[in-house]
Amino acid sequence: TVRSMTRRDLVIGADRSLRAGTTRRSFLTWTALVGALAMTPELSGATAHAQPARGTPADYPFRLGVASGDPLPDSVVLWTRLAVDPLAPVGGMRPGVVPVRWEIAEDERFGRTVNQGIELASDADGWSVHVDVRGLAPAREYFYRFMVGPHVSTVGRTRTAPASGSALAALSFAWASCQKWEDGFYGAYADLAASDPDVVFFLGDYIYEYAIEKTGARASQPRPESAGRETLALNDYRDRYALYKSDPDLASAHAAAPWITTFDDHEVDNNWA
Repeated sequence: TVRSMTRRDLVIGADRSLRAGTTRRSFLTWTALVGALAMTPELSGATAHAQPARGTPADYPFRLGVASGDPLPDSVVLWTRLAVDPLAPVGGMRPGVVPVRWEIAEDERFGRTVNQGIELASDADGWSVHVDVRGLAPAREYFYRFMVGPHVSTVGRTRTAPASGSALAALSFAWASCQKWEDGFYGAYADLAASDPDVVFFLGDYIYEYAIEKTGARASQPRPESAGRETLALNDYRDRYALYKSDPDLASAHAAAPWITTFDDHEVDNNWA
């Protein structure tokens, strides 16, 4: 997550002419929302490659889970990406705009909500949503979720960073790297999620750009059509991230704690070619 170049900043920076008394963020969000609500929700009933859990509606859009990251003493970034079929092109979504509600609270039942709002997901951003939540307390545990129409996401747990210079009695963290999907399963992430660390550091090679052969531990598992070739185009990269994030153990680890990430080479090309 690059805090200095969020979608909000790009949109706001493009418009300098809004009248005083209405924040640019509110004006742009609600103007777009009015248009979005006039549209049919852009959730398709595409043929599913990744079968939903029993009882999950075919148009459930949160199959890639939720995540948080970039924790500061007063803020954290929340993430989700809409996909009714993670392994289909563009996640099985139709072009358009979908309003996504979000909430963050001090308790898992959302009885003490501290902030909420609406973001707009669209095909232009690969149906991803990033919410930069401000005004939080330092070193505090929070819970968050997303909603589209009647659908509610998994509840994620996050934590803000300690205040600068504050004394710490303890801090638990985990680190991970080099998670090549086709080489094995992600059982270690299930253990990480159960440990409820304060923060997770991911040190690079979140994806591997190689063509994925149908051999090894995951040979029989479904994958996007683009997995058979090296990632080169933007949608190839979106497909590859969707494949990785559709793993339930990795999704659980993302929902358990905020992540601070960096990249190595395979996010682009081996040894930067």
